[in-house]
Amino acid sequence: MGQQALKVLHVEDDFADAMLVQHAVCEAGDYDIVFEVARTLKEAKRKLEREEFDLVLLDLRLPDSVDPEDTFNTALDSAGETPLLVLSGSMRTDDMYIPADVGRLDKNKSFRAPKGEAPVHLAHLIREAAENTDIQAI
Repeated sequence: MGQQALKVLHVEDDFADAMLVQHAVCEAGDYDIVFEVARTLKEAKRKLEREEFDLVLLDLRLPDSVDPEDTFNTALDSAGETPLLVLSGSMRTDDMYIPADVGRLDKNKSFRAPKGEAPVHLAHLIREAAENTDIQAI
């Protein structure tokens, strides 16, 4: 019997970024990760009240919450026991709002490998974060 698919709530207002994440995961050959996208923090809160997820993949700048610290704290409160993984295009400035024990990925580094380096396997990092194992900042 196969393992159950990992259910991820991706809180991301940019449709292209959400599709890029899903494409990267599928390209890695991991078809057992199912994404549901919320485009606002309000929508994410509603989804978290109604459904269970294995992970919340969170962008910190959303149309209804542009303050990264507020976005993070609201998402953390709404997620309850569900682990959070922050995916930000402004990680240099957003890093200070994220506690050290929370996984974080820089959008600008996560999809392009520097010359001579292997690409980041986003599916692997998502699985690690959902299992609450140590995940390094990338």
